[in-house]
Amino acid sequence: MPNHVLVPRGLRRIPLPARRQPLPGLFTDFDRFLDTFWGGGAPVARGDAVFAPPLDYTETDEEIRLSVELPGLEEKDIRVSLEDGVLTIEGERSDEQREEADGFRHVESYRGSFRRVVRLGAEVDEDAIKAVYRNGVLTITLPKLAQPGPEVRTIPVSTS
Repeated sequence: MPNHVLVPRGLRRIPLPARRQPLPGLFTDFDRFLDTFWGGGAPVARGDAVFAPPLDYTETDEEIRLSVELPGLEEKDIRVSLEDGVLTIEGERSDEQREEADGFRHVESYRGSFRRVVRLGAEVDEDAIKAVYRNGVLTITLPKLAQPGPEVRTIPVSTS
């Protein structure tokens, strides 16, 4: 609804004051806290949770190395793919714990999926990529292709 409809006729000529925020940054900090708490604003529905595992990216002249913390997953739950310079790491985990004692039954189940996408800034040797999963950490090593050095050409100088 336009502002002029809400303002009485006699006051329409008076400019409305700018909206002030009582504590600058408070709402931004609160929104950031909620986004972090709820997994970056990702939807959570029907018992499925979406999470983003921590990822470390290291690049040298010879290779790119990525380390992703994936505790509780098994090797079969992880998929790694490379297409057009974009590395995708995705997987799903599920766990169910059951306890029965004194006529009570307690069942806790958890399902979660993740997907991390990294655009690589260099050409890599796709045949030499290695992915190793050990102690809850996935380490992906992507050797870079040898880049030819700049070609130096001598240009003859003439007098005319």
